[in-house]
Amino acid sequence: MGSFLGHVVPGTFFFVFSLWWLYNVLYRYFYSKRFRPKGYRNTTTFPCPCNQSAAIEAILIIVSACLGILGEFITGFENGEWTHWGNAQHITMFFFFGLNGVVDLCIHKKWDIPPKLDYVTAALAFAVEGFLFFYHLHGRSHMDIMVHMFLVYTIGACMISTLAEMMQPTNVLPALCRTFFTFLQGTWFYQVGFILYPPVGEKWDQDDHTQMMIVTLIFTWHIAAAFATVFGMGILIWLRVQNLPGSTTMYQMVDTNEPQTPEKCYKNGHIPYDKSTSSINQILDSESEDV
Repeated sequence: MGSFLGHVVPGTFFFVFSLWWLYNVLYRYFYSKRFRPKGYRNTTTFPCPCNQSAAIEAILIIVSACLGILGEFITGFENGEWTHWGNAQHITMFFFFGLNGVVDLCIHKKWDIPPKLDYVTAALAFAVEGFLFFYHLHGRSHMDIMVHMFLVYTIGACMISTLAEMMQPTNVLPALCRTFFTFLQGTWFYQVGFILYPPVGEKWDQDDHTQMMIVTLIFTWHIAAAFATVFGMGILIWLRVQNLPGSTTMYQMVDTNEPQTPEKCYKNGHIPYDKSTSSINQILDSESEDV
């Protein structure tokens, strides 16, 4: 990641997935509030409207991690010898996020794995990422250390939010915090790239106190932008849900052509697609009993 592109790529990964999670969390929450109060439940992944029977999100996570590993491996050699050990740390980070994608895929395939393992592996991936970045800063400039420590704080918040979401499956706030801090992590990755490896313009004086104060201000502006994004998207999705008819569609994660019990429909926390509002309410009733 010692380049502008090396920060843009992971930043894009976190930015895109955070927006995807944010949309689905808010839509599910407002839908549940309107059609079935107290029926909301968190999940780590969400079905894709283009193909609701396939684990597209899990596959994209795995593919993204594999591409990241491949890119770091190829660029880790110099004159035929492995010289960039920082790339090995990045490969390790991508591996753990890929592992989380594999677990998500196993859950989608309804394999018998321990419950909430998707949350555990997601929190583990964030923990490993933060650990590697924390010990990735030896001998760097003051500004370099500062911008990466802001990243470590954000990653830690992602991990804590994920664990809180696991412990409170019917509370939307931990899920929103997870999307908020993942979004912040993505935008800050971009900013770190522009600060340390500016593609245009003058370079920053990485030991100047005034410029480091400016960087601190910029980080708070990123926090404000993330909050504005969550708030703005919340308003738009709320308006969309309010305009839905009384009987509508919901998420699809199982084949509803096959007769299923509510427990089977909601296995591993995934909500099925059904045009019947009564079927949706039956599933949400089963959630309340489980909780």
